[in-house]
Amino acid sequence: MDLLDGRLKFRHLTLLIAVYECGSVVRAAESLHLTQPAATRTLRELEAVAELPLFVRVPRGMRPTVYGEALVGHARAVVAEVRRAEEHLTGLRQGREGTVTVGTLLAGANVLLPRAVARLKRERPRLTVVVREGTPDVLHPALLGGELDVIVGRMGTAPGEGEGEKVRQRTLYREPIRLAVRAGHPLLTGGGRDGASPADGEGPGGGKGGEGSEGSGPGGIAPTDGEGAGGSRPDRIAPTDGEGAGGSRPDRIAPTDGEGAGGSDRGGISLTDALAHPWILPVEQTALRQELGALFVERGLSLPADRVECTSILTMRALLLQTDMVALLPELVLRDDEQLAALPVELPSVGRTVGVTEAAHRTRTPALEALLRHLDEEAALLRASLGGGREKCVSESLSER
Repeated sequence: MDLLDGRLKFRHLTLLIAVYECGSVVRAAESLHLTQPAATRTLRELEAVAELPLFVRVPRGMRPTVYGEALVGHARAVVAEVRRAEEHLTGLRQGREGTVTVGTLLAGANVLLPRAVARLKRERPRLTVVVREGTPDVLHPALLGGELDVIVGRMGTAPGEGEGEKVRQRTLYREPIRLAVRAGHPLLTGGGRDGASPADGEGPGGGKGGEGSEGSGPGGIAPTDGEGAGGSRPDRIAPTDGEGAGGSRPDRIAPTDGEGAGGSDRGGISLTDALAHPWILPVEQTALRQELGALFVERGLSLPADRVECTSILTMRALLLQTDMVALLPELVLRDDEQLAALPVELPSVGRTVGVTEAAHRTRTPALEALLRHLDEEAALLRASLGGGREKCVSESLSER
């Protein structure tokens, strides 16, 4: 067998992929606008070049052999590279057009990626950005198969044997993971720490959040806007030390260890206290779930039995706002959400390193180069923000540009 002797044609590869995806020669021929005899002849030519059977007939079509399974992966990569070459040449000819396809790990880059894409679109409005969300076991094969240009999100070991040598990864920043609850949650208000100030005539639970903790149980509904004395929102966090009524917006991220009475596990709230409420956990396929499981084992605890397993940020946020659930969220996500707050519970071994993952030997298109540049610039701002510990570092830097 010699696949480089000139007999292998591009049409062979496109038909191979079509038969594999369609499951029959008839449907493959229709998708490629070929006649069935022409498609059958092309498939026989390919099997003659490979000197191996690539498909076997089954009652409802064609099933790939082990050789067909192996060859189709390479065919997809070749076809993807040719498409990428076309986009590269088109981009060079037309300047600012093209497409970049980004894979994002679930809850992996909720702040970084939108900001970078927004800057990219301001710079190149005719550029198309396609974002696909998934778990590592789905995104990494798509990257290696040429369906994605880059993966943005939490860094980790590439799934699959030997795949680590096929990708290159670059770290952008590391971000803490916090235990998140709705503002006004019983864990915050009951202890009189960093929580919402009680409305007039209400106990330490404050508004309906307090009533939920005493009567409706951990699934109590969060207070709505307009409730509380003077029309103020009871689900807002009271100012921190040194910030009076005229001060800046209160920082809803609780102090870390050594920052006073509100420090982790010091002000009456611990990981065990949080287990009295329902939890939202990452799914088992995520690295975050593995790190959390290891932390619970280290502390002699079991994972919450009353739980929801979820990776959708929108679903998690809705559940947090409507119930007394506890969830794991990145610190930057919490900073941008006035209705959520972080519990002062230390999670020293749980965090995430955010970065980019590319196929190791793939040529970057101009569109991908532009996106990577904006990712680097936004990541620098986020690193400064995380280092300073205050959201204002980002907003000030953005306003200066």
